[in-house]
Amino acid sequence: ELSGGVMETVVLHPEKDTLPAYAELHCISNFSFLRGASHPEELVAGAQALGYAALALTDECSLAGVVRAHLAARDAGLKLLIGSEFTLAEGTRLVLLATDRAAYGNLSELITEGRRAAAKGNYRLTQSAVERWAAGCLALWLPPDPFDEAMALTELEWFATTFAGRAWIAVELLRTGRDAEQLAALQRLGTTTGLPLAAAGAVHMHERVRRPLQDVLTAIRRGETVVQAIPALYPNAERHLRPRAVLKRLYPPELLAATVEIAA
Repeated sequence: ELSGGVMETVVLHPEKDTLPAYAELHCISNFSFLRGASHPEELVAGAQALGYAALALTDECSLAGVVRAHLAARDAGLKLLIGSEFTLAEGTRLVLLATDRAAYGNLSELITEGRRAAAKGNYRLTQSAVERWAAGCLALWLPPDPFDEAMALTELEWFATTFAGRAWIAVELLRTGRDAEQLAALQRLGTTTGLPLAAAGAVHMHERVRRPLQDVLTAIRRGETVVQAIPALYPNAERHLRPRAVLKRLYPPELLAATVEIAA
């Protein structure tokens, strides 16, 4: 495992080490235009190879990649979750996961409304639009990094009310140097709001070797060269499907267990 350019060796002793079950709940593909650096099929194959319990495909305001993901997951024997990521006009970022056919229909209606409200290639959605189409969907709140806890509490009040009993705070520990600080802050928010926490990976690629491509996509999206885009590039290649041995070291066990409960 390469981390920050340094090779990590993970030695497992089957009689001593038990890898935790894990389901990736926040994953975008190349169907999130100029953001994701892997095909849905590659993401499914990668999750299956790593022994994930499930994979959620959550392209931004889109379900365009789910057919390819479904076919790949069916052949691989991997449980696939259908969802989508959104950034609302109010600034709220969240992932919605459909739980059944009716919820899938509501998610589709929400995406349609958002796309129709903006020029081609963009979308615009408000919290009120989400409220209209929230039935049946599970929700993950995606905190900005860094974030203001007081402002987050206001946002989470709406989030917890809209998705009562089916809302989680996503904890995405990406080795930025602030993981411990971010985890502690999110745990405080969870205690204050009563919302449970769940691990997630903000996955943009199936393997870290796609990092250069992901950087180029970011630069193209911004209309800049890669050098000009450096301040906007991710600081490392952690937004890939990570081995469960690595996740075990990064996350409290209850956050990993929550992903499997949500997938179920």
